[in-house]
Amino acid sequence: MSEQYLGNMVFDITRTLKDYDYTKNSVINFNRIISSREFENMPSETIFRYLQDQMEIVSFGDYLRRYIYEGSGMKVPFAELGEEFYVSVIADSFAMNRAPHAFRPVKTRWSNIIKRWLRSNSAERDTVFLLGFGLNMADRDVSEFLMKVIKEQDFRFEDPRETVFWFCYHHGYPYSTALELLEEYRTADPEGEDVNPKFWESVKGSLTVYLSNPEKLKEYLRYLKLRGKQDKDIIFHEFENIYTRAVSAARLVSGRGEAPQKERELSGAFDIESLLYSGIPRTGNKNLTAADRSTLSAHFQKKRISRQRLSRLLRRETEADRFDLMTLLFLVYAITVEPEWPNFRYMTFIDEANDILLKCRMLGIYPVNPYESFVLMCLLTEDPLAVYNDVWEISYQQE
Repeated sequence: MSEQYLGNMVFDITRTLKDYDYTKNSVINFNRIISSREFENMPSETIFRYLQDQMEIVSFGDYLRRYIYEGSGMKVPFAELGEEFYVSVIADSFAMNRAPHAFRPVKTRWSNIIKRWLRSNSAERDTVFLLGFGLNMADRDVSEFLMKVIKEQDFRFEDPRETVFWFCYHHGYPYSTALELLEEYRTADPEGEDVNPKFWESVKGSLTVYLSNPEKLKEYLRYLKLRGKQDKDIIFHEFENIYTRAVSAARLVSGRGEAPQKERELSGAFDIESLLYSGIPRTGNKNLTAADRSTLSAHFQKKRISRQRLSRLLRRETEADRFDLMTLLFLVYAITVEPEWPNFRYMTFIDEANDILLKCRMLGIYPVNPYESFVLMCLLTEDPLAVYNDVWEISYQQE
């Protein structure tokens, strides 16, 4: 039996939560809804009810508690263990594994950080990675948290940081080893070397097998470093291209026609935000009402693409993620494809989105994620943009 210690308890890492095919179930439910009469007659209400009542959202805090409880082998009934028990277990385990409380400096008390995790409906990827080191998780358990609980893609092996994290989880190495490997990656200077175009093709089908030892890992990280700048340029190029198309589409709706380049840059972000979120109430300073006021906040966490974020992306202060690309492409298709062709719109959107995401070395369309199901459902209606806004509006009207 593979064991580790959490505080004074033995934690059996071979005992994880019961698995089930949540991907298959999500696709089955998605197809059932879009084929229903309710979807044909009242798409906005049907989509909202599906997301609110039928789309499985696993509470991050509840899953974390259950994960610790089942791994601890406790005989006390689950319902009888209070929050302080889990706070103590997590704190003791992080201390024993010498794991960081955060990847960046924070002023929040450690106990409050843990309580926030235990009370959260969802979480960021970095929180999952912190817990991976703090609870000494196996890579398969971290994968479950990523895909089943926060409903994002599995480890991104095109990202050197996540690759190193996976390697450490898989081999049982502590966070200090991850830091050493990442520092070695940061300071490596592969100048003069060329990217081997056949390298990725030779390893991508069996990458987790290939990364069997530190030397193989370093060889792969060298490859990623050589590709790094090229990949960032590709992502920005794809974002810039879709953004330009989205601004042009937005100006078609407003009837203002094409604008000079400078004016388009200044007004485009606001036009896009206004079109995508006309159903969301605004504050006194014309900003969108906080996302957590929506009853779908757990489903759409950090998926809104505000004008402020668009401006940062255009200035390359941050890098576009797959949801930025997907949302802008949705706006283009929602406006430019004729309403009598919803199936054509749906299929061509999926094809182009997958092509773009593949170029950017990102996961393709993933209908297990609630936001992606939402976008796809909207594209199958006669007026995707109106339905998209209706669902957002309904979510802010609910108690």
